[in-house]
Amino acid sequence: MNQPPRTIALATVALFCLPLLSGGTGLFQRDPNAEIYRKAKKYHLVPIETAVPEAFVDLRYTVTSASGKPLYLPEMPALIHRATAQKLRKVAKELKAQGYYLKIWDAWRPPEAHEALWNAVKDERFVVPPSKGLSWHCYGISVDLTLARADGTEVPMPSRFDEFSPRAASRYTGGDPEIARRVTLLQTAMKNAGFRVIESEWWHFDDMRAEGGIRNVTAADLGIRLP
Repeated sequence: MNQPPRTIALATVALFCLPLLSGGTGLFQRDPNAEIYRKAKKYHLVPIETAVPEAFVDLRYTVTSASGKPLYLPEMPALIHRATAQKLRKVAKELKAQGYYLKIWDAWRPPEAHEALWNAVKDERFVVPPSKGLSWHCYGISVDLTLARADGTEVPMPSRFDEFSPRAASRYTGGDPEIARRVTLLQTAMKNAGFRVIESEWWHFDDMRAEGGIRNVTAADLGIRLP
């Protein structure tokens, strides 16, 4: 038996909207971070996933930190200044052509989280003391990253993230020539794009030529909750 046209139309609408009503990933489901992204745009911060689609994102501070606990909640968005993102994408494309992918460990960091990190570490070699100003992370123009394979697995590098030891130094002095080659490859690509390497952390890079509306942005500015 043929269904009346109106019945067919209602059934089609119901089927199309089912993922939305059931909490699934429907076509028009709202991004839970949409409001944060809208506020971030005012400060020239953009989501790394869309600005640098070639890179993997693994915010390590959603898992743990030097304080022994996470600095971010699991839903923390990965944001970066749009000018810095443009440089980072250039690096990502260059390294992809050589078989490597960037994996982002941290980018924009709320001042509130930076202060918590300082309170845990209190070592000026690795964390900028709030009394002397804020980390460039708080402006979205610093990034912590490593190299990964096409499936997202990290390749061996000199040390773990936030390993505050001599192995973290940007000048690799170990005995593995392949690690030495990777460190040089990463640092050269980042420097050529306008980033600065710092002595104490091989994974940390500062955008020395970031332009356009640079200011520190707090979690409160974007309506982000922290642990």
